[in-house]
Amino acid sequence: MEQEELPLCSCRERHQGHICVLRGKGMASRIKELSCNPNVACFICGEEADSEDDVCSPAPLFV
Repeated sequence: MEQEELPLCSCRERHQGHICVLRGKGMASRIKELSCNPNVACFICGEEADSEDDVCSPAPLFV
């Protein structure tokens, strides 16, 4: 069975600051700063953030 490929981030130069990358680097305190009042989630990985600039594929959170 082939593994399904996930969409990739298209922003390239800003990707290193996205929450998914920070989580991989173990930067929990920085992630906490970027997600204290989340209003977007990444459509790819589900990470929540305060700003759409901090995730690869932002989708609005509806409360």
